[in-house]
Amino acid sequence: MLKKTNGPTLVDVAREAGVSLKTASRALNDDPGIAPATAKKVRTVMSRLGYRPNELARGLKGRKSAAIGMVVPNLADPFSASAVQAVQEVARKNGHVVVLTSSGGDELLEREELETLVRRQVDGLIIAPADGRTSTVDSFISANIPVVSFDRPISNSNIDSITVTNRDSVREATEHLLSHGYRRILAIGARPHLYTGSERVAGYVSTMKRAHLKKETYLVENESDLDPEVIQKLLKKGPGKLDAILTLNGITTMLVLRVLRQLGKRVGSDIALISFDDFELAEILTPSLTVVRQPAAELGRRAAELLFTRMQSKKPFPRQEIVLSTTFHIRESCGCTQNI
Repeated sequence: MLKKTNGPTLVDVAREAGVSLKTASRALNDDPGIAPATAKKVRTVMSRLGYRPNELARGLKGRKSAAIGMVVPNLADPFSASAVQAVQEVARKNGHVVVLTSSGGDELLEREELETLVRRQVDGLIIAPADGRTSTVDSFISANIPVVSFDRPISNSNIDSITVTNRDSVREATEHLLSHGYRRILAIGARPHLYTGSERVAGYVSTMKRAHLKKETYLVENESDLDPEVIQKLLKKGPGKLDAILTLNGITTMLVLRVLRQLGKRVGSDIALISFDDFELAEILTPSLTVVRQPAAELGRRAAELLFTRMQSKKPFPRQEIVLSTTFHIRESCGCTQNI
């Protein structure tokens, strides 16, 4: 009878299975050189005794933690939440956990968080960069830690990236507003220096230019900088009535909806609105919200799958640049009379 206060050890397993400690360890680590019958015998004993390997100790010894790190700008953003959940599902299937942290969109904090993850000996990193114009992960690449960026690529790097069709998607949304006869369309967004922000602004500007119409934008460094008084002035600014607003991310959308409500503006009748980013309540709002929906879960899933491919590959392979399509969901806020 085994009497262990902290549970059975690998020594106990080896003794019960009638093998050496080294053989039990090889069976635990799926050593291909061990006889299948022996490996089965050892694992049967592990199961019967309720043996649980010390994953931390195994990670320290083999420099593997059975964990990957993930850094996102904003944990409260529904887009990030969907991506995180998908990454966790892929990681779980590959015997890993996800160590999650937020950069708050700040490069210095991002570097600190990445350094903390590396000190924890994560086996790989998935990151939505705080600022894709510069790389905070170069030192980690040199340390042979696989990295995949999602949502935003990192400029001038060989890091794999998973993004969406930002420019074309905003172009489609702007063209839809123009098809309603709207001529004054205001684009509101934050962080225009980011890849996602700059691509979305470019899609709006190019579409307005082709229509020979004036571009009108209200762009701020952070969503918290959006000023209701500025939006109110833009709504009243002439000549002519402002017809529509195009918001360039989900958080901006929610802030703009709040301001419009405060101003007594009826979305869909007084002013049209299209959101880049869908969120859980968008379809049941009154009126329901027309949106560009990003495949957030697919972005996370593909990023995680690519990371594990990198981690498990014995040979290097070229940088992967995967671009996923968005979907345009026409509802009522753009001026359409019924959901489509």
